[in-house]
Amino acid sequence: MWTARKGYERKKEFIETAIEMFIEKDYEKTSINDILKVINVTKGSFYYYFDSKEELIDAIVVYLTQEIQESIEVIYKKNDLCAIQKLEHIFHVVNQIRQDNSLVYRQIYDLQKKDKNAYISKKIMERVSYVNIKYIKLIIEQGIKEGVFSITNSEEMAELYVYLVSRCKEKVASIITDPSFEDNSYENYKKINDLILFYQNVLERVLCVPSGTLHFIVNE
Repeated sequence: MWTARKGYERKKEFIETAIEMFIEKDYEKTSINDILKVINVTKGSFYYYFDSKEELIDAIVVYLTQEIQESIEVIYKKNDLCAIQKLEHIFHVVNQIRQDNSLVYRQIYDLQKKDKNAYISKKIMERVSYVNIKYIKLIIEQGIKEGVFSITNSEEMAELYVYLVSRCKEKVASIITDPSFEDNSYENYKKINDLILFYQNVLERVLCVPSGTLHFIVNE
């Protein structure tokens, strides 16, 4: 039998191979046998880790979103941060994780932008939204207690907040993954900066706080 470490590496290999194949061939066109041929293992090896292709999808979703979800939970539990600071920390930490794992998040974007991978995209969005809304709602409720937010429906506000932040990140991802994108281009840097500032301003209006309350752009 495989050791725990080897088992983890094998499971990760299944996940990473499946992601690559879903990007190349689409989810529906990729069979378990296709994945097995690439890895060169038996069907029994696959079923050692996954009961079905559906369970493989669930593992992919967790693999692609776990670090961000755990980071959000850690920030929420920091008692020394006020609600505004928590929202800012979450934005910055998530952005840093995306930068540090740019290859993985490029894969997420490539998966989601293909219509035939809509099922996977939906699963990713459901998991991300569920966890994000849960903690953003709690942070908004903290802000209400602190007297920062005068909001009557924290759940609806959390859903709107998460939607707007997700929309901002989708827009940034579309710029970064464009074939013409250059990391050191001033034009691209300004375009991303302006986009984040726009959504920052929209979120301040939605939260009914003064302009300049949120700081999503870190000036170095």
